[in-house]
Amino acid sequence: MRTLFRLKNRAARLCGAALLLACAGAASAAQPTRISFRLDWTVYGTHAPFFLAVDKGLYAKEGLEVKVEEGQGSGTVAKLVAQGNDQMGFVDFTSMIRGVEQGMPLVAVMRVVSNAMCIVSHADAPIKSPKELEGKVIAYAPGESTAQMFPALAASGQADAARINVISPAVGAKNALFLQKRADAFTANTNVQIAQVEALGAKTHYFRYSDFGVNLMNNGVVANADFARQNPDVVRRFLRATREAFEMAEKDPEGAIDALVRQRPQEARNRDTLLRQLQLSPELYATAHTQGKPFGYMAREDWDETQGLLVKYGGLPKAVPVERLYTNDYLPQ
Repeated sequence: MRTLFRLKNRAARLCGAALLLACAGAASAAQPTRISFRLDWTVYGTHAPFFLAVDKGLYAKEGLEVKVEEGQGSGTVAKLVAQGNDQMGFVDFTSMIRGVEQGMPLVAVMRVVSNAMCIVSHADAPIKSPKELEGKVIAYAPGESTAQMFPALAASGQADAARINVISPAVGAKNALFLQKRADAFTANTNVQIAQVEALGAKTHYFRYSDFGVNLMNNGVVANADFARQNPDVVRRFLRATREAFEMAEKDPEGAIDALVRQRPQEARNRDTLLRQLQLSPELYATAHTQGKPFGYMAREDWDETQGLLVKYGGLPKAVPVERLYTNDYLPQ
């Protein structure tokens, strides 16, 4: 009887231990990988797919717990990602290039928007080329990337820059000058400022810098290079969910904005502007060198051209070896 009791007791202990191990294993398997993802600025429409991926559980399906936070400019976000405060961010590639040139451990892993820079004018007095800016007043803040590349646009469009009148307001004030018609035009990104001035009653016309041969990549997903190297599968899973979200948002932009507002209820008042910004975004998802490639793919030619313009017009001291700037290795197949 004693022997039987000991055997039963031992069996119970073994079953208990096995159950504890099974529970621990299940808890470990279910524990998601946390990712802090930083946007380049306060929320605008192109950001909606990131919130959609959270809202629809696309990141969760990949075993990720993603926290999307707003930023205060790509230069600041690049530093935060380089320092490891955020593992990844939505960063302007020109800011990232400057960071890499200064030694920051950053790498672009997915391109999102390219050739967003544009010239916006009034629909009742449209300006259709750089040449037509001669004798007109244009507004831009000197530190903006659109301003830094404006000389390239003027040269490419055979405009005499000396005949273009420039007002240089503080960052953020050019929209007001345009709305007051104190400026005939202003520099912008098609997926941001056009919707902002339209929401305030403006009727607009615009042309893109790329229409005149000035091609620059804009924002994409940038990772801390050390994090990406040590966690390649995590980056791949993040990009897989992100690509799916952008594809969903292109098919149903209103649903994507609804998801954003559910995540950020304070943005409900800006819904129409956010929707217009998102609707203007798909035309920026591909370049001449990435036609027919999957969403997010990056072409060496685009990096060479973007960096060349930065060296010539944007004050970049020297070009960085292009293989240090980007990789397509983490993109889902």
